Amino acid sequence: MIKLSAGTASLAGLVLAGAGAMGGILLRPADPPPGLRAAAEVTSAPTATEQFTDERTVKVAMTVAPTPPLSVAATGRVTASYCTAGRTLKSGALAARINEKPVVALATKIPLYRDLDLGATGRDVAGLQQELRRLGHGGSTGGRYDYWTKTAVQRLMRAAGVSGPDGVLRISQVLWLPDSRVVPAKCSMVVGRQVSQGDKYATVPRRPASIRVSPMPADLAPGRRTIELMGRSGPLGKDGTVTDRDFLAALSRTREFQDLKPGDEPPAARIALAAPLRTVKVPPSAVFAVDGARGCLQSGRRVIPVRIVGSKLGTTLVLPDQAVPSTVNLGSSITARSCGHG
Repeated sequence: MIKLSAGTASLAGLVLAGAGAMGGILLRPADPPPGLRAAAEVTSAPTATEQFTDERTVKVAMTVAPTPPLSVAATGRVTASYCTAGRTLKSGALAARINEKPVVALATKIPLYRDLDLGATGRDVAGLQQELRRLGHGGSTGGRYDYWTKTAVQRLMRAAGVSGPDGVLRISQVLWLPDSRVVPAKCSMVVGRQVSQGDKYATVPRRPASIRVSPMPADLAPGRRTIELMGRSGPLGKDGTVTDRDFLAALSRTREFQDLKPGDEPPAARIALAAPLRTVKVPPSAVFAVDGARGCLQSGRRVIPVRIVGSKLGTTLVLPDQAVPSTVNLGSSITARSCGHG
């Protein structure tokens, strides 16, 4: 056995004591860095406003109308024709001359079928008046052919190159168009040809009669909407139908529509609000007591009913029923349970 001197024993004791102390230090859990300590609860957040158009991609169903050929209501020899296949023929423009008498193209909702003069009444008169005003010739409304309508007809004829018009709308002087702009596919009226009432002037391509969004999304934000299809835009009815004549006519002139075969499914369309909504952007957790598209926000002690209209990048877009708050409560600071209690 090896004997230790008193000094050596004392030194060994000090070493062991130091090792024990160091071991205690190493075994004690280290304090967490400041960044990992529990953060204080976030109890409010600022709001922001955002223009919201509620754009959606939708499927559409299309009804294609049979398109009868354009025909003249005059009898005589063709002395001039202003029809060119593939070139737009506009309402109000000169279409032809028969026995040197001008024939003016004119689009009305009700096909013109009789001569019109002072005192005439009916839907055809109302359609004529609407088109005269659209063309910028003024006149009255109401479906009665009065002095102002007669004056507007004179302006129409004069603008088309008719000399000394008397204001009577003779059916022999009109080529009725189904739309304000028509692109003939084939012209049938040749200069020098003898024609009779009802003879073909030109054939026009088929055109859509109506369009319907199918199905119409159920969670749309409130407001009037537009539809964009085949590069053209127009108004969309509340029920998801499109019947605007100008929009349908514009579609009929597109290459995409003309290339559609019977049975083909139309391309997808985009619908959006005609006027963007000024929505409030809040964290999703700020909205409580959600019931369908309705919910509540709390700002301080004020409780605000809202309509939920959408979401974007981790935020919820709402339309408040009251003034827009600058901040909203979060977490435990939401003390209300419904929009009726603060």
